[in-house]
Amino acid sequence: MNLEKYNKKKEEFRFYLIESIEEVLSFSKVVLNFLELYSDFNQERIVDEPWIFSSELEDLFGDSAKGIQDLILKRLYSKINQRYTPDRAKKFENYLSDALKGFTEST
Repeated sequence: MNLEKYNKKKEEFRFYLIESIEEVLSFSKVVLNFLELYSDFNQERIVDEPWIFSSELEDLFGDSAKGIQDLILKRLYSKINQRYTPDRAKKFENYLSDALKGFTEST
């Protein structure tokens, strides 16, 4: 896959990820804006640096963050037609990396 096509797929993936966050968190715009203002999180870099989002979400929501991340992942995987299989040993960023790889390698 050429770089231009990969970058388009990556941007489409980022769109689906942000859309999934917005659907799971009814006040997502507030959360995303708060994280951008008070942390290193940046929506434009969420695909490249998902651990920042994950870490900041955990700081903000504590133990509830794992459930929120799980809902986001379920929604995202559904949007990109991939099968989501929860695994407690796997981190949010690993799921995103796997999903991105599958998504960019598909047609």
